[in-house]
Amino acid sequence: MKVLITGGAGFIGQRTAQLLLSKGHQVSVLDNLAPPVHSGPPPLPAGIELVEGDVRKREDWVRALKGNEVVLHLADHQDYLPSFGKLFQVNAVGTALLFELLVEGNTAVRKVVLGSSMAVYGEGKYRCPKDGDVYPEPRRAEALERGTWDPPCPVCQGPATPMVTDESVVRPASAYGLSKLAQEQLVRLLGERHDINWLILRYGAVQGRAQPFQNAYYGALRIFALRLALGKPPVLLEDGNQLRDFIDVEDVSRANLSAIESLASGTYNVASGRAHTVADLARTLLRVAGREPAVETPGRYRVGDPRHVVPDVTKLKAAGWEAQAGLEAMAREYWQWLQEQPNLDAYFEGAEYLMERTGTVRLAR
Repeated sequence: MKVLITGGAGFIGQRTAQLLLSKGHQVSVLDNLAPPVHSGPPPLPAGIELVEGDVRKREDWVRALKGNEVVLHLADHQDYLPSFGKLFQVNAVGTALLFELLVEGNTAVRKVVLGSSMAVYGEGKYRCPKDGDVYPEPRRAEALERGTWDPPCPVCQGPATPMVTDESVVRPASAYGLSKLAQEQLVRLLGERHDINWLILRYGAVQGRAQPFQNAYYGALRIFALRLALGKPPVLLEDGNQLRDFIDVEDVSRANLSAIESLASGTYNVASGRAHTVADLARTLLRVAGREPAVETPGRYRVGDPRHVVPDVTKLKAAGWEAQAGLEAMAREYWQWLQEQPNLDAYFEGAEYLMERTGTVRLAR
């Protein structure tokens, strides 16, 4: 098949492109090569056509879509900074432009696979001993300021326990999550209405070798490893007990391949099926790096973060896919790769300062 990967010069896109090539598919890439993700032309494998362009521009879509049968739509603006307009322009408007062109009928595209995010769930599902299964509201600013990290039951306001979350209920807690949900709804609605095969893949916290350290604004493993490489201990947000599902980029690439080749239309969680605390990740990295097990928890928090995200991967496993890499392998691979990279100190301090200055990261009282 002829596959276009938007955002294909990025971390997930490059790995997926390599896998597609190895399976005999033809691959082209649409990417704007913008910083901080990119610092120059990407080292794309031979045989991949690069269309430098922006998903917010109709003419760039027209150039990129020529001859392609499947679109793996990974182009995405992810930001904790208050760039709300750009979030929706890239994620939602860019997707709307894609479907405008598909509906016009001048392309060979017959399937769209969207790379989405666990951010659409917000807090996801919890269980209250009194009220059963509940879906907490986004955490209130005054609670976070007091250092009250766990969301209460939205019915009785008592304690609740995080549970695995399937694909059925979405309640975004951030502008990014809202923009991804808008993107998903466009794909689902327009795909069904205009008879275009569609799939939505909601990725967990994707890690792995070559995740660009230039973007020091988000990504726990990337930030912890960068601090460690500069002789600083990992700093945990909140108390470090937030639950996340960390998944290796190679496993995500295999899920993308399955979606392109064989999965039925629908929405799937793409995660390891093993939840770990953020502190677990930091301790694992310290162990593989041979460093003292020291972390800092000054009580900082990031506005819009969910407390826990525990995805249910039953649906994708039933379709024949299963994650293979574990937490230690991901941490070791990234740490070894980072040791080979130059100029690490050029990115970190500026990111920390900007996130604090804009109120993206705050300190509990």
